[in-house]
Amino acid sequence: MGPRILLATTCRWYATARLAIGFANAGCRVDMVSPHGHPAAKTGLIARQYTYNGIRPLSSFQASIDSAKPDLVVACDDYATIHLRTLHATSNSSITREIIERSLGNPESYAAFTARSSFLRSAGSAGVAVPDTEEIPDIASLRTWFARNEFPAYLKVDGTSGGVGVKLVADIESAEQAFQQLSAPPELARVVKRLLINHDNFLLLPWLQRKRSHVSLQKVIRGVEANSAISCWQGHLLACLSVRVLERRDATGPATVLSILDNESMRATAEKVAARFGLTGLFGLDYIIEEQTGIPYLIEMNGRATQTCHLNLGPGRNPVDALAHATAGNFGVESPKMTDSDTIALFPQEWKRDPASKFLQTAFHDVPWEYPGLVRFCVKKHLHELKWLSYERWVSFWSRYKRRRRGPSQL
Repeated sequence: MGPRILLATTCRWYATARLAIGFANAGCRVDMVSPHGHPAAKTGLIARQYTYNGIRPLSSFQASIDSAKPDLVVACDDYATIHLRTLHATSNSSITREIIERSLGNPESYAAFTARSSFLRSAGSAGVAVPDTEEIPDIASLRTWFARNEFPAYLKVDGTSGGVGVKLVADIESAEQAFQQLSAPPELARVVKRLLINHDNFLLLPWLQRKRSHVSLQKVIRGVEANSAISCWQGHLLACLSVRVLERRDATGPATVLSILDNESMRATAEKVAARFGLTGLFGLDYIIEEQTGIPYLIEMNGRATQTCHLNLGPGRNPVDALAHATAGNFGVESPKMTDSDTIALFPQEWKRDPASKFLQTAFHDVPWEYPGLVRFCVKKHLHELKWLSYERWVSFWSRYKRRRRGPSQL
C-alpha cells in the first residue's frame, strides 16, 4: 500500500476529483474530508470520506486527521488552507501539528499563503521579479500610493484567488470606490450562501464583527498571463508545470485553455519560492510575462492545489505524481505523460465556457473518460446551472424593467 493522502476541501470543486484520480493512479490510498455531494465520490476511488462540518470546521478537520492518520494532507481550496493553518496553531495534538507541518512545510511561512503584499515582498528579497505591491489600510494610503505611481493598477483582497477580490482601476474615483467595496465586511448574501449552500460559517464571524478585509495595490505589468502548478518537498521543487493562458472563464476568472510553456525563468522562480518559504505540497504561482522584456513577474501564490496540478506532462511536469512518490520516499519516479499536445482544454471548464469552442476539437481535451460517473455528474450539474442561470437572468431583467417603469423620481 502506498502513502495515505487526505484531501481536505470546504467546497465541491471539480478539480479535487482530478487530484483524487492522480493520487490513486500514483498508488496512494486516498481519503477525503469534504461537504456532502462532492464530485470526487463519483470516481469510486475515495477509500473513506469524512464530512466537512462548516459550523465546526476545525473539529471536522481534526477528526478526519485522527481517523485517517494520513502521511500527507492536501489543501484543495483557500479556506481549507486557512483551517489547516489555524488547526496547527490551536491543536493540542502534537501528532496533528506534525502532520500539518509535514504537509504544508515551514510553519513560519503559513501567513504568506494568504497575505499578498508580504508574500511578494519576501519573494522579492529572494531574487524573484515581482511588481510593486503595497498593502493599503485606508483611503489616505491609497491616495499617497497613486501620488507616486501611475494608473492603471490592481486592487486585490488577501485570502482570495481565481480572480475573486480583484479590480482593475484606471482613475482615483474608481480606485476609491473599489477600495470601499473590497475592504468592506462580507455581504450578508454571501454569508447566507456559504451557510446554506456550503454549510460553512467561515464568513459569519467577520460579518458579525464587521471585520474589514486587507487590500493591496499592485502595479500593472503589461504582458501575457501564465502560471505554474508546482509540487515541493521540504523546500525543494519536485515538479513544475508551466502554462500560458489562452482562454479564461471571464476577464479575471480561472483559465480554461492552456498552452504548455518551457520557461526556465519560471522554473527558477519556483525553486526560489520553494526554498524561501520551505514549502511542501501542491501550490500555484501566477505570473505576467512582460511583453517588452520577456521577464516573468510573479504576481501571487495560491497556497493550495490548483486546477492544473493533476496534469501529467512527463518527468518534472507532473506535480501530483512527483509529490506522491516523494511522500513514499521514491524521488524521481513518475508515470508517462498523458499527451504530446502543446495545448490543453480543461474539462469541464472550456466546454462550459463555450460548447462550440474550436479548442475542444484542436487541443487535447482533458476529459476523464475512464470515469464516466464523474463525466455524467459534471454534465448534469452544468445543465442544472444553466436552468438556474436562466431564471436569475429573468429575475434581473424583470427588476430592471420595474425600476424603469417607476422612473428615477420614485427610486
